[in-house]
Amino acid sequence: MSNPILIVEDDEDVRATLHSFLERAGFDVAVAHDGAEAIELLRPDEPPRAVLVDLLMPGIVGHELLEFLRSEPAYADVPVAIISGSPQLAPAGYRVFAKPLQPAALLAFLRA
Repeated sequence: MSNPILIVEDDEDVRATLHSFLERAGFDVAVAHDGAEAIELLRPDEPPRAVLVDLLMPGIVGHELLEFLRSEPAYADVPVAIISGSPQLAPAGYRVFAKPLQPAALLAFLRA
């Protein structure tokens, strides 16, 4: 099994749709409903293949999760993209996918 793509999304419908879509595309997928759950799922010895992060979530929000990922050497090279209904809030330096998502663009990012 390859390292999964980690989806961090509080909206249950969006999370389930992304999970199903990415599995059908052949990816292993892990999901977290917020930043705290994502941090619990992360394993330094097996970093995710990529992380898709919603910015606006309860608890540990996307910005805090992004800071955590970049501060930890085990995750510093993991591709991270932001999925958000408020793409203007995304910090510079990340690939941003506005909701509703464009599936082809997301797949291109994940396959690169």
